Amino acid sequence: MQAFDVIVIGSGPGGYKAALSAAQRGAKVALVEKSLPGGNCLNQGCIPKKTLLHLASLIDDVLLLQGRGLMGQVHGDFNAAMQHKNEVVDGIRNNFPIWLRRLGVHIFNGQARFTGAYQIEVAPTNPQEALDHAHHHHQYLTAKKIIIATGSEPRALESCPFDGKTVISSREFMFELDQLPETMLFVGGGSIGVELAYLMHQFGSKVCLVERENQLLHTARIPDHACASLERKFKRIGLDFRLNLSVTHTTIDQGKAHVTFSDGTKASFDKVLVAVGRKPVFDGLDLDKAGIAINKQGFIATSEYLETNVPGIYAIGDVKPGPMTANAALHDAKVAAANAVDGNQETFNYFKVPMVIHSAMEIAAVGLTEEQAEAAGFTPEAARTSFGGSGKARAYNDTEGFVEVVHDSETGQLLGGCVVGPEAGEQIQMMTAACQSDRGLWFFKELSYSHPSWCEEFETAIEPCTTAFSKSEKEIFRPGIYAGHE
Repeated sequence: MQAFDVIVIGSGPGGYKAALSAAQRGAKVALVEKSLPGGNCLNQGCIPKKTLLHLASLIDDVLLLQGRGLMGQVHGDFNAAMQHKNEVVDGIRNNFPIWLRRLGVHIFNGQARFTGAYQIEVAPTNPQEALDHAHHHHQYLTAKKIIIATGSEPRALESCPFDGKTVISSREFMFELDQLPETMLFVGGGSIGVELAYLMHQFGSKVCLVERENQLLHTARIPDHACASLERKFKRIGLDFRLNLSVTHTTIDQGKAHVTFSDGTKASFDKVLVAVGRKPVFDGLDLDKAGIAINKQGFIATSEYLETNVPGIYAIGDVKPGPMTANAALHDAKVAAANAVDGNQETFNYFKVPMVIHSAMEIAAVGLTEEQAEAAGFTPEAARTSFGGSGKARAYNDTEGFVEVVHDSETGQLLGGCVVGPEAGEQIQMMTAACQSDRGLWFFKELSYSHPSWCEEFETAIEPCTTAFSKSEKEIFRPGIYAGHE
């Protein structure tokens, strides 16, 4: 039995961040991973997706600049793009264990399972490895603090079941798809659907995207008008998407999927990707032997400190209730690691975590939307500016999009915001910092910016508001909504 201060199960973004954070706080940490290092994010999610979407966006950028200093048509090479993606992922994955070990994290490869509340057995997942090392292939670990970060997997759809070849999930897309399908259906207009549908459209597939709700990105905590901007862009580039529509039946014959939709229409596709959500994964963990409770929705139940019903055992990322994104998992990791090492003091708050979509338009949001702010009792107002007036946007010939800053109209308190346009995922860090700043809305006013830049548009957006507040007799509350004091 090997003793540690903290054991982390799962090496995705939540798991590796929790292990690093705990180690940096002085804990002796074990990290257990049964599959590929880096979890879903590195191997089939964020990193490969961003690699491919960067290429897709470059195709768009170059086409927009035809006749403006660039000549010659650009076409995507899907097979080469997938090979490039594999090289990027392999390079990170091969160095992943090295980085962790350098920071003092002890890595164990194998299936973890609880044999008691604070005891873990690690068994090899490779049968040959078990035979080659039969005398010591099971390892036993113990710790008073354990963090479960085993992630999630694609949720199946009864009317369009996976077969792994014609009807696939994002996993098979990233691991096995190497030839461009002529036609492809995407079921589900959430983040995975809108991102991968755009990717395949850019590389030349004839794409159809169906969503059962009345808008794309229905549950993504993004303002409706930002979602509408993406829908307009899809229409403009000819990406076929259909709202208020679902799949009712699917048959596979001779390598094609024959699909019936809820409006009675039928169509055939070379590939179908189902992206209707994800479900937590903790098969084989034997949670019952540790006494860990599962809620009615099938997630591990946690407190505000991300602690399960068993003291000292925490759950983070997709296995617990909350946003199923890498950003949320990284947030959870820092909270759980701090609480595991130093005692329960930190609580989670997903409104502090940016939501980023990279599709035909990049969209990022953090904090409260106007609707959420009003529901919370504020009198919200949104300051907006279009990139049409941005010097950098003009220089890049990419003026579509906007910056939106939500604040309380009575006090000036900064409540959140959204960016739609180039590098939105980078720009939103400015909004995140301002929401946690003592200066709030005035954070944007008091900075000195480079010019031309995307971020200077934050000041452009809020300047009329700050000027109006300075001339009014209202009592100004400067700290952003998430500004905290030790």
